[in-house]
Amino acid sequence: MSCVYQVSILRLPNVYQTDTEDLSLSPTKITQRTLASIEATGKRHFIRDKDLTGFGIAVTAKGKASYFVETRIRGLNKVIRKQLGSVDHLPLEDARQEARKHLLEAKRGKDIRFSDQEDEPLPDTLGAALESHLKAKQHSMRPSTTSDYKKTFNNALSDWRDLPTKQLSRGMIAKRYNELLGRYSGAYVDKIFRNLSSTLAFHGIAPNPCKVISDKGLKAPLVARERALTPREIHIVWQEHATFKPPVTRILLFYMLTGLRRSEVLNLTWADIYGGHARIRQPKNHQPHVIPLTGILKTLAGERGEDEQRVFGYTTHSLRTAFDKFKQRVKFHDDWTIHDLRRTFSADLQLLGYSEAEIGIALNHAAGSVTGRHYRGRTRNKSWLLSRMYTDLQTQHSYYQYNDGDLDEVRPMPKDWEPYQEPEI
Repeated sequence: MSCVYQVSILRLPNVYQTDTEDLSLSPTKITQRTLASIEATGKRHFIRDKDLTGFGIAVTAKGKASYFVETRIRGLNKVIRKQLGSVDHLPLEDARQEARKHLLEAKRGKDIRFSDQEDEPLPDTLGAALESHLKAKQHSMRPSTTSDYKKTFNNALSDWRDLPTKQLSRGMIAKRYNELLGRYSGAYVDKIFRNLSSTLAFHGIAPNPCKVISDKGLKAPLVARERALTPREIHIVWQEHATFKPPVTRILLFYMLTGLRRSEVLNLTWADIYGGHARIRQPKNHQPHVIPLTGILKTLAGERGEDEQRVFGYTTHSLRTAFDKFKQRVKFHDDWTIHDLRRTFSADLQLLGYSEAEIGIALNHAAGSVTGRHYRGRTRNKSWLLSRMYTDLQTQHSYYQYNDGDLDEVRPMPKDWEPYQEPEI
């Protein structure tokens, strides 16, 4: 005696059972109407597209639906399936286009299950992109550089903080670049977009929209700054130091006699000074820089304080305030900056006959040759050279300081020159 069982499945036309758990619809053209008709059946099932083989919708037993793509990878003897996204969040046509891309990759032998596994999600906004960039680089980026990124963004691009990262266009970059040239110097505007470009490149945004600046030749021509103090101006600084002793002249003369950068002197603490030398922390080129405190340099540094104390006691803000007041007092014909003192240092060494390579060592520029790198790596040799250069420069400054009559011509100190002395009575 045989029994015949009739099985019927309600509300799912053209359904056949593939295993004990999953049901599969016969292929049909997936449309918006298909999406609207999806509902829970108590079993997991699949809706496969008739027009694009390999594209479909997986529906859970509770009715949660997501797009998928499935295919056989060349070289793999099995069918693989990759989820594309929820039907509630991903538009149908976008999902279909994504499926086409993956199917093409699979035909080329790429395992689509891992195609995007290494990619990090792009930050939603420019502000978030900047924050994640600086956070990721916090152990390798100097605090001053981090601050610079934040300042340039806040000063010029703060209204773009909530701009979706993907909406930043070349046209927006070009327009903002030209607008900022009316407010800031060309060098500062270049820095703004150099920092922005670095953030975009960090997140792998390609092509980088900031490239429009060079592509269209938008950069304003930059005039290299050549300002260095004249002998007469150096004489005035020395006279102010000797006569009125304003604290700021100590650090200004230290800049002129060592060629160090602003931050390198500002950040000097007494812990950095021992054995007659000053060790520069975090120089710009990341190469060790130790300078001998030759002659008057030790006097300019002053009496030793606690290890954690700054040698000159200034912060960036307090130095700016003191320097501005000093400039108002001396009233030089042309404006001058702290960095001009570094340029004054190199100009005077050139006047004294030192070579470009030797001046580069004194300025701690990156070595451009194997010989230069080898020489700079020998601390004893470098210290000897710097000591000689500093001594010669201080002798030249004594000529500037005590010669009150013949300072209009830039020239080395005459060999027979001696400071004027009052005759004995």
